[in-house]
Amino acid sequence: MSGLKFRNNHIVATYECDKTSNMTLPSLINNMVETSGLQSHALGNTEEQMSERGLAWIIIQYDIKINRMPTRREEITLETEALSYNRFFTYRAFRAFDQADNLLVEVITTFGVMEMTTRKLTQVSKELIAPYQAEEIRTMLRAPKIKPVNKETATSMPFRVRYLDIDGNMHVNNAKYFDWIINTIDTDILENYLIEAVTIKYEKEVGFGNMIESTVSVEQLADNKVMTAHVIENGGSNACIANITWVKR
Repeated sequence: MSGLKFRNNHIVATYECDKTSNMTLPSLINNMVETSGLQSHALGNTEEQMSERGLAWIIIQYDIKINRMPTRREEITLETEALSYNRFFTYRAFRAFDQADNLLVEVITTFGVMEMTTRKLTQVSKELIAPYQAEEIRTMLRAPKIKPVNKETATSMPFRVRYLDIDGNMHVNNAKYFDWIINTIDTDILENYLIEAVTIKYEKEVGFGNMIESTVSVEQLADNKVMTAHVIENGGSNACIANITWVKR
């Protein structure tokens, strides 16, 4: 279950890091998605060509495993690999390596194809996938089930969608959701724990000017770990749900 791989080197900029000098998750995700865009461009399957067909790639879900986040001014290698596809979804791996080729982060991503006029998913054509040499499968890859927020202990924070939150698909950039999620978490967790794993699923689009509510609850786990459960609501509907596992520093 594999297709073409593509690699791109990147030096982690200071503005891509948090106060601990670790690269932030939104910055890493943005750079990973850019790497897949570079691969598509190299294969002659550009965003402009997709737009001419009235189509756009959209991200449905991430399943993220973190051994170590890259650090400020570290040179890393970002790799992307087309894994497989079925009628409605494509699956792609992203990986970050250090200079000794140690795996830092691995992300399994589910993509869909959206019709720009209807804003609905459409079937994935074999012609669209052919340049990536991904395997056709009949099944769906299953990510870990996302535990719901515990409403009895949850806390919430509102955010308004700003102009610079919107991407070329005319909705909120998928990495922006991580900002809304992480900024609702207590600083005690942010400063004393490291992210070990993330599962996030995008359910509905969020547009410019919308007022969203980001809600979080915390569950204590064994082995000095905690799990935060998240939901982002837009107008009473779930736009995004997520779980993050944190391990003590």
